[in-house]
Amino acid sequence: MAKSAQDSAAKFVERASAASGDYVKGVETTTKDQAANAIAAKAIYAAALQASITRGSYEKGLAKSGKAGHIAGVRAKGADRFASGVSVSSAKYAEGSGKYDQARKAADALPRGLKGSETNLARVKAVVASQRAVKVGA
Repeated sequence: MAKSAQDSAAKFVERASAASGDYVKGVETTTKDQAANAIAAKAIYAAALQASITRGSYEKGLAKSGKAGHIAGVRAKGADRFASGVSVSSAKYAEGSGKYDQARKAADALPRGLKGSETNLARVKAVVASQRAVKVGA
């Protein structure tokens, strides 16, 4: 007799909790380079993404879940994972953000003006241009 989708889902959850160690071991011991393989598949990724856009999958998936699905996912998974995710990635964040430290100071020497003034907008423009140059090298 074929299992129902509900039975299969329950079995999947039960087995996954017991297999988390195998998952980590598999990632650590594989001879395959995930990043290199993903880079090598760039053209396939681009074609698949374009095909998805053409057939409307992006908006169909979002419409299916909707705002309520997003909120439910955050409540069910995101709330418990948020703080630990931030914690384990703080060094990576600091490294990535640190390259913009000088760019954020681009307006330090420029005069300040009234809120919304051209003087203040020039300060904003200087910071944005400096950060963009760091990001894209222009």
